[in-house]
Amino acid sequence: MPFALSVIKGDAQLSDCPLLSISEIDDLKGKVTLADWREDLIRSLGKKISDINLQEISRDLGGRMQHDMLIMPCLGREFEISPDGEIRSSGPITPWTKILLLHYINTRGKAILSGKWVSYGELKSGMVKASSFLRDCEDPLKELFDADIGKTAATLEKLGAARSSEFPTPYAWELYLLPRMPVIILYWPEEDEFPSKLKILFDQTADRFLDAESIMFLIEDLVKNIEMLR
Repeated sequence: MPFALSVIKGDAQLSDCPLLSISEIDDLKGKVTLADWREDLIRSLGKKISDINLQEISRDLGGRMQHDMLIMPCLGREFEISPDGEIRSSGPITPWTKILLLHYINTRGKAILSGKWVSYGELKSGMVKASSFLRDCEDPLKELFDADIGKTAATLEKLGAARSSEFPTPYAWELYLLPRMPVIILYWPEEDEFPSKLKILFDQTADRFLDAESIMFLIEDLVKNIEMLR
């Protein structure tokens, strides 16, 4: 069932299933109707924006107003969000980035950054998804560092990451993915009999601005951006 849903959503191909023969794949191709659920979600979230006073929430979320547009930094770029939920930027915008920005605005988080760093599992509902976060976020980012630490570090810094000396590894960065969503990325290269390791830490207030699933999508989007820019 999960695989069938992935096919319908367009996230997987019929040919990815090892149990289907070529003739079965050809037969099913004409019967599968793709559901662009991401665009439906974007439309739904965008409609909710019209009920929000962007001017009132802009400071709490770390954005700024330009005429009637909310300007919001995300992943090293600036995005314009209109009062009707339309999003514009100077470059291409993925559906995931639109969804994240709209979630961030609709959540209307309000908190002062604590400066206390916690793991994903320590955030609200994070423990339930901790193994998925390791598999889909921390492990893929670790693999990028393992493959080319210099290039990956340089790409991180292009996205606005700053080196930090406050942690027990020389490979530590602080990066603001959204104005109220800073992360710490810690990497330890392979050494002697110890394998490489990577950990992502969040400000304790992160779950006030995005839910656990959206935070996972945010890190996945970061990994995709690094892959494209390397």
